[in-house]
Amino acid sequence: MQTTIKGLGVDIAPITRITKLVARYEREILNLLFTASEINQCQAASNSHQYYAICFATKEAVGKALGTGIVGIAWNEIEANIIDNKLTIHLYGEASSQAKKRDIQKWLASWFHWDDHVLVHVLALGNGMTNDQ
Repeated sequence: MQTTIKGLGVDIAPITRITKLVARYEREILNLLFTASEINQCQAASNSHQYYAICFATKEAVGKALGTGIVGIAWNEIEANIIDNKLTIHLYGEASSQAKKRDIQKWLASWFHWDDHVLVHVLALGNGMTNDQ
């Protein structure tokens, strides 16, 4: 069976804005936005502010690819992992349920940064035809 694109999402996040957001809140509040794994990964990175911005933009891009936005989905149900500059996505809870409803089986993600911004691009992939074909 052929793989089809089930959704596409793109988001741009200003690193400075995300830096201010992270600096403003204690970890217990950040846990509502980011998973523990994301927080640990970002804190350990030499460019932690850029990593936080990538994680934030990934959540927005995945919401767009799901076709729901972040409505009804907790921010920490979408997890971005950055290992050796490769971005992978893991979904939990309602985000995972929404992906299953849309027969999304795999995510392809990429990111890059320039000046004070990061851009994240995600493709949601599944088998067969899309719902509107």
